[in-house]
Amino acid sequence: MRAAQEDRGQIIVMLAVGLLILILFVGLAVDGGMAYITKAKLSKAVDAACLTGMKALPQGQDTATTLATHIFNANYGPNPPIPTITFPTDGYGDQQVSVTASANVPTFFAQHFFQFWHVSDTATATRGKLVMSLVLDRSGSMNGNGGGTALKAAVPPFVNDWDDSRDDLAMVSYASNARVDFHMSTNFQSPINTAVAGLSFTGGTFGTGGTYVASVGPPLALADNEIGTIPILTGQNVTRVAIYFTDGQMNEIQDTLSCNGTPTLYNIGGYDISSDPNVGFFNPTTGAQIYRYDGVSTWYTCDVSGNCNTMTATSCLRTVAGFLSAQSGTIKPFTRSNVTNESQYRALQTANAMRSENPGVFLYVVGLGSGVNSTTQAFLRQIANDPASSTYNPSLPVGEFWYVQDCPGPNCTQELTTVFQTIAAKILLRLTQ
Repeated sequence: MRAAQEDRGQIIVMLAVGLLILILFVGLAVDGGMAYITKAKLSKAVDAACLTGMKALPQGQDTATTLATHIFNANYGPNPPIPTITFPTDGYGDQQVSVTASANVPTFFAQHFFQFWHVSDTATATRGKLVMSLVLDRSGSMNGNGGGTALKAAVPPFVNDWDDSRDDLAMVSYASNARVDFHMSTNFQSPINTAVAGLSFTGGTFGTGGTYVASVGPPLALADNEIGTIPILTGQNVTRVAIYFTDGQMNEIQDTLSCNGTPTLYNIGGYDISSDPNVGFFNPTTGAQIYRYDGVSTWYTCDVSGNCNTMTATSCLRTVAGFLSAQSGTIKPFTRSNVTNESQYRALQTANAMRSENPGVFLYVVGLGSGVNSTTQAFLRQIANDPASSTYNPSLPVGEFWYVQDCPGPNCTQELTTVFQTIAAKILLRLTQ
């Protein structure tokens, strides 16, 4: 009888101890859960603040701090702690944004042991170096579709998104010829914005690809050469980008032809209306048309005003059978369709070569206006390696194609500006680790 009573006494003691331990663990679980929720809020807030600070950094550290703090508070919720925001650099001199915040979470069940859970979190974003070439269409059709006005309004805000002292940008423009308006360098904002403001829209649409030739080669080849002038350190976080903007189908190639026995460089093409069989021959330096061929038998010499109707051509190019096609390896006659098809082939080869470099180049392509029909849009997706392209290759840098359709129209400028800002956001995500 005494043993049974002693057992019951021990069970009561054990139950009391067990309940006390259970209550303690429940209390720790509840208090720990509150600490976990606060930790999650901190993580969300510092991550958002870090990315915001990085995006706003071109506006200065004070502005970046203010905007990052606002975003931190918005993501944390009521009674946010004050975050610490700093701007260090890494071993390569790349800019970083670091956001740290902590909070004390009052305990309820565990307050007899400790009054607060102390939680903290840190996020650091490294803003890598950007090496980017802008390739801008200045062909004559940009006057009639509103593209010229829209381009001059949309490009400067895009250029100003980047760090003038750390990033490197170049600008190439093209029509019947191509030129480097600003060579790859830092301190690019003012000179590129000035060059864009001074663009004059006249001439045809030079093809994007081909062999680099000094400063007058095909525009995408010129852009790639500019990108290649910036050395990349081993392990350095660098994003290389080309932005290609056009309002129509590329229709020119560049080749050296023997004119009266003298090898001469010409830009060949410039006509993209299917009912027009003419092929132009342009000076690669000035873009001026020198000759015109009707695609059958008649040659014309063009004057300084581009008038090709009154002067019969000399025999300079009459004996030239055609151009050497990179696509087929054969000589093809000078016809509009032959030149246009060759232009597209060379452009795609150049784009694929750029993507295959180390590090590969991301190509973002913008088409504007009715001149960019559905067939041209499909081709430009190939240039970009857009996931919607029929030739999409996920193993190479993935770009994107945008179509700005409301040109001419009251929404043209705003649409193009929005596209450029969307591209800027995508590039920033690639830059930021």
